[in-house]
Amino acid sequence: MERLIQNYLLDLFAEHGIELDEPDERDEDEWLLTEGDFPAIGGIWHEGKDGQVGRLDIDIVLDEERRIEEIFPGIGGGKAGCRDALATFASNDFHVMLAACWHTVDKSKLAIERIVIGGRPWDAYIGNFTLRGERTEPLDVPDEAMTALQAVIATEPLTGELHWVRVFYGNMGDGRTQIEVLLDNKPWAAGDKALSSVNWPREDRYYSLRNFIALVPVE
Repeated sequence: MERLIQNYLLDLFAEHGIELDEPDERDEDEWLLTEGDFPAIGGIWHEGKDGQVGRLDIDIVLDEERRIEEIFPGIGGGKAGCRDALATFASNDFHVMLAACWHTVDKSKLAIERIVIGGRPWDAYIGNFTLRGERTEPLDVPDEAMTALQAVIATEPLTGELHWVRVFYGNMGDGRTQIEVLLDNKPWAAGDKALSSVNWPREDRYYSLRNFIALVPVE
């Protein structure tokens, strides 16, 4: 499965003008490097057990100490589930990561906003919300969701390096909701609180929304 993931990522980046280095067969690491250096990207597929959904882990190594860690569910078993998870990565996080880490921006796939955090300007690369679940028709994401999130981001004491935010909203279909906001891979209570105040569309069927944002300080 590792080879399937590597080939998918190699082709995906090549389509956008980025040639990644394949790992040496003598090297135990499976990272795809950028001209022999960081950023590097790799993925691992975890098959679901007892009918459970499988999971794809995608990591981007920024330097010796920092990495972006993202998880994508894959519907189906084996290669079908892995390809489903890879397609979710390609439609959600990929273009934001491409802009923030590889400095290749496709403005048709994301939004770019200049915001002020801690008195200094930052570029926020904002991906599209990806809809999954029982609802297949388009869903209008409340404008207040991004407004609330940007307001709380502006209050964070961020260090002057790349930071990232991952948003998950789940409408469980029985009146319950699930909100999870991560900042630099870690649970972020302020982000959870901000999005809990949003008037999300409620339905009697399950759906989820996922969004990824990268924050890059302007030099």
